Amino acid sequence: MLEAAIEAGCCKYAVKRGCIPVKLQGGVTGTPDRLFLLPGGKTLLVEFKSPTGRLSPRQKLVHATYATRGHRVHVVRDTTTFKLLLDVLA
Repeated sequence: MLEAAIEAGCCKYAVKRGCIPVKLQGGVTGTPDRLFLLPGGKTLLVEFKSPTGRLSPRQKLVHATYATRGHRVHVVRDTTTFKLLLDVLA
């Protein structure tokens, strides 16, 4: 499955669950693909990858920088994993 198809399916599910998907663009190379605004003031940062896709060295560095500030970036490779993640957090 292509990364774009995984992302589209996840965004569709998130909207059904009352979340707002925000596309993160520009700025820093390696920034996660999406920020999801969840009910209750929670947020979820997601990097979408195909099942065989790898994080670039730059993405690993940026995600580690986010982690040092207390923000985890979740790497999602399929819609099932995203649904489980969202069900736990939302």
